[in-house]
Amino acid sequence: MKILIVSFWCLVLCCSVTQDAIAQKKSTTSHIPKRAQKYFVQATQSYQYQRYDEAIDFLQKAIKKYPRYEEAYKRLANIAWEQKNYALAEQTYQKTADLFPAPLNLMYVNYYLGNIKFEQAQYSEAQKLAQKSLSYKDKVLKSTNLQQKVQRLMDNAAFAQYATTHPVNFNPMPLDSSVNSSYDEYLPMTTADEGILVFTRRLGGDFLANEDFYYTYKTHDTSHWELSVPMQNPINTPGDEGAICISPDGKRLFFAASERRDGLGNFDLYYCLKSDNDWVGPYNLGEPVNTGGWESQPSISADGKELYFCSKRKGSEGKIDIWMSRLVNNFWTAPVNLGKQINTTGDEQSPFIHPDGQTLYFSSNGHVGMGDADLYVSRRNVDGSWGKAENLGYPINTSGNENGLMVTADGKRAYYSSFRPETGLDIFYFDLPVTAKPQLVTYVKGTIFDAQKPKQKLSANIELIDLESGKVAFQTISDSVTGDFLLTLPSGKNYMYNVSKSGYLFYSEHFALQNNPDDATKPYLLQIGLQSIPKATDPTWTAGKAMVLKNVFFETGDYTLKPESYTELNKLAALLQENEQVRIEISGHTDSIGTASLNQQLSTDRAKAVYDYLVSQNIAPQRLNYKGYGSSRPIAPNTTPEGRAANRRTEFLLLTDPKLGVVNPK
Repeated sequence: MKILIVSFWCLVLCCSVTQDAIAQKKSTTSHIPKRAQKYFVQATQSYQYQRYDEAIDFLQKAIKKYPRYEEAYKRLANIAWEQKNYALAEQTYQKTADLFPAPLNLMYVNYYLGNIKFEQAQYSEAQKLAQKSLSYKDKVLKSTNLQQKVQRLMDNAAFAQYATTHPVNFNPMPLDSSVNSSYDEYLPMTTADEGILVFTRRLGGDFLANEDFYYTYKTHDTSHWELSVPMQNPINTPGDEGAICISPDGKRLFFAASERRDGLGNFDLYYCLKSDNDWVGPYNLGEPVNTGGWESQPSISADGKELYFCSKRKGSEGKIDIWMSRLVNNFWTAPVNLGKQINTTGDEQSPFIHPDGQTLYFSSNGHVGMGDADLYVSRRNVDGSWGKAENLGYPINTSGNENGLMVTADGKRAYYSSFRPETGLDIFYFDLPVTAKPQLVTYVKGTIFDAQKPKQKLSANIELIDLESGKVAFQTISDSVTGDFLLTLPSGKNYMYNVSKSGYLFYSEHFALQNNPDDATKPYLLQIGLQSIPKATDPTWTAGKAMVLKNVFFETGDYTLKPESYTELNKLAALLQENEQVRIEISGHTDSIGTASLNQQLSTDRAKAVYDYLVSQNIAPQRLNYKGYGSSRPIAPNTTPEGRAANRRTEFLLLTDPKLGVVNPK
């Protein structure tokens, strides 16, 4: 914060004459002894070569030679402040005010003194000095910009005083040497299950430094990471790779890089797609996401439809702003600025959109905070706009620079980078305070294989569908080599889960997270065997295992289909349309509550309701059979609510001989 404030006084130390408005008239040096002026020039040269003690010595000589050398006092005060020689800085600022008591001088001096107190965590004193600075505003012309800066100091001091007396729980723990090294590590990002960690490492130092991407896997005991290794070319190159994010399902990489042949500007955004065990790409996102300027620090939403990133471009609120582009018909739309609730006249960086799709974490030096860049959280409103940025609090935020935070899918843990004098930048993790937690999110993870050949893994399409709206919330494809997949499940909704592959019966599941907080936090681990569909000419055709339609719903004691059932039944209709040789039996089942005759009738009526719907979707009646089994075929004990719920089900079964016609019972 201090370096920016120094520039507010327009005290450009590499110049021999300031542009400061404090003098309120054109500066002249004819009355200043030449020896004093020479010392001033020598001080400027020493500062340029970072010989700060020497610069201070020359300025003190200039003042001794000419005790009313106003520019020398200002220069000396600022250098002393920059070098954290607070005693000398305060003494010199006060001397400046005593010798040159113009109202604007006094306004500036008290503002700077307030900042010095702020940096020393003397927040009450900082507020008093800011208030004293504002007391001169009516006597100063054209000081609106300064007034805003003084007001910001006052707001920051008030916040910092409150935050330090009301600290949040915070116990950061560094990752071990498998991740952190003698180099700088920062901008961490993990998959939803914390199975993969990617981050940036800065190799070398000074002008020879180079940024590369590294990754590591969680070990089997789930508490440590394997030794991190660099990503291979062409993801890492001899040029700089700035910031990387991995999608929650681990299928996509987005990153920033410079000095590439297909680059449009200083830093561009690129993406890669997972294919088997390799990454395909990288591909430049191109316009309108990338420009001739600077784009970096990407974060992709869990559904892959929103890309958040930082940019310096026309339309920004300040210097670096956070922007967002949507994926529509496989094209990225023109990015939109997130607006004044997020972006300020300062810098907003390291956005992270949580897998809940509603919570954004980012870093800013423009919002009210502890002094330099702080970490904030904002939550999306019902209308899609972003709410007021909330500071994560002290001691997560300090007077230093906090940046690069990401939060795990379950909202329990955060990873971030922090500087320590003895180690440099390292990656830490900590338990997230309740006030900063996102919405509950869990995930479903598993493997898809051929039910008849379990060792044969399958690449299948996986959809997560919002049952209320019928819209696809998330979709992915399982790995063709391992069959593995991962999808996030935000709380507050009920989802249909569908796995499909050409030549196989689909698999469905149901996740009821709308009013079940316990189910909204536990991960779902599935092993899914897809049953292949025999060809009509297959002489070995036999009836397969019955498939439960887990997303077909009826009112209690009734056989009228609920609207939420239509999505799954449409999937079944599509399966039958694509496989004309298939004939199925639809069966209804109940629990043991009630009489056998009533259960028999209810189960038959429910099976027929499904039959009728499929016929309405142009499925030939002769390909369908329906039958009710009442409570005669339980798949779980009827002694518990969970068991009875499992027994109340609708199934379909491939009929043994596709050449035989089927008579539907009346």
